[in-house]
Order: sequence, then C-alpha cells, then structure tokens
Amino acid sequence: MKALDSLRIFVITLKKGSLSAAARSLSLSPATISRRISALEEELGVQLVDRTSRNLKVTEAGQAFLERAEVVLEAMAEAEEAARKSKLVPEGRLRIHSRTQIGQRVIAPLLPRFAERYRDVRVEFELSEHPVNLVEQDFDIDIRTGESNDSSFVIKRLLSSEEVLVASPSFVKAHPRIRHPSDLPNLKCLTYRRERESTTWKYIDEQVEQQVLPIEGVLSSNNGEVLRIAAIGGMGIALLSEPTVRSNIEDGSLVRLLSEYRLAVRGFSNGIYAVFRQSRTLPLKVRAFVDFMAEALREDTAP
Repeated sequence: MKALDSLRIFVITLKKGSLSAAARSLSLSPATISRRISALEEELGVQLVDRTSRNLKVTEAGQAFLERAEVVLEAMAEAEEAARKSKLVPEGRLRIHSRTQIGQRVIAPLLPRFAERYRDVRVEFELSEHPVNLVEQDFDIDIRTGESNDSSFVIKRLLSSEEVLVASPSFVKAHPRIRHPSDLPNLKCLTYRRERESTTWKYIDEQVEQQVLPIEGVLSSNNGEVLRIAAIGGMGIALLSEPTVRSNIEDGSLVRLLSEYRLAVRGFSNGIYAVFRQSRTLPLKVRAFVDFMAEALREDTAP
C-alpha cells in the first residue's frame, strides 16, 4: 500500500497547490511530503513537479501521471468500498453441490426463500451422485448425507434425520405380513447401489444389536429419486432418507413400514450436512446459506 500512499500524497499535494496546504490536509510535515514526491520521481525516473517557482507547478510528465493516478485512486476506493460491503451484505456467486435426491426434494424447495432474503447472491446449484472436490471443482458448499470424517473441511449438520422404510398402499395391501426386518430379503425391494456394490440393509434388533440383511433388489439405482418414484408406483419397498419422502407419507402416496425399528443403508448416524472450506474469514455468502438452511430445515420439521 506504500505505492498507493505515495500516489495519494502526490495527487492531494497538486490539488492543494502547495506543500503547506497538503501538509495540513494530510497531517504530515511539508518536508515529509517533499521527500515522498522526490522518492516517487526517483522511482519513475522523471520530474513530476517544477520546484523553481514559488508555487508547485506540474510538469508535462507530471500531468500525464496525475491523470492516471487519479483513475487508480478512484478504482482503489471503489475496490475498498466493495470489500467493506462484502463484509456486511452477502453477495456474489455461490456454487453449491448436492446429492441428487436431497438437492431436489429438500434443498431446491428452499432456494426461492433464500433468494428472496439475499438478493445479491447468485446461486449455482449442481446435482450429482458423485463426491466432489470443493477446491479443484470450485464449489463453496457440498450438501452431503451421512457423517464425514474429513478434517480438512468444516462440516455442519443442517438436520438430523433417519432412513425410513416405505412402500405404496397397494404394495402394503398385497403384502400384509411385513412384520419384521428379517422379512425384507424375501420381498421386492428397491435398493440404492453405486458401481455394482453388493446391497445390504442394517437394522437394530430387539437386543439393541446391529444386524445385516442381504438385499437382492428388483430395482437398483444410484439415484434415490428413481427409487422414490418406483416405490410410489408400487414396485417395491425402498429405504430412503425421511426428509425426501415426508410429503409422500403425509399425503398417503407412501406408507411407512416397521417404524419401531431403526434401519439404515450404511450407518445410523444420518443427517444432512453442509461441507465447506476452512477459512479465517468465512465468506458471508457461505455463512448466510448454511445458517439459512439450518434454520429453514428446523422450521420445516418442527411439530
């Protein structure tokens, strides 16, 4: 910033017309101002001010430099104002990634409310079933389900949730003897699977011990939304994150099964998490989005 200070001293001195007037304006001594202008001239290799007359007189080179220096100082003032404003008001591009079904069913419905509250934030929202690298792929936030142990990022739980077993009313009517998780391997199930991995579902039994069920699904997909739609159509039983099927359970298009048991595809520490980069000065747009989503999801799940 020393170079900018020298520019500012030079411009103000010429505007004031004398070293003494500039000294009063800048709270510096005339000798200090003279040394700073001389140092600037020495650095540039040209004379900026003619000191032979009683008053300061700008040289031809000094006039050209003055005009450009004023542009630089004005641009710097605008940049400083923008930086100060960014500390007060969330603004700018916000890149968010989410797993597809959570993004479609849980996050996307809340985006209009976020946009209404934070009008200066431009959201880019991408969905996929693949993990992303926040740094390499230039995402500000990744919305994930399930716990993560990645200590290189900040991980904030937006919502605690569980996985629930659901099927259509017609499927339940046709299979009235679904009474225990051990019945599931013999029923038509809809399974979430990535890269040809084998599918197992887990549950906590009456002795509070974890049991594993091998599930051979009549439909497997790496997209939970496909499974939800298939379950509504009566194709089978799906084990899905509760927030993604809450509205279907409420409107009766899906029925929850075996609610007295805890079930999971991978682990029982389920939830929706926001993952973002560590920073001493977290961008306000990131903080605003994370706080907004946590608040909105709590409100939506309140009884």
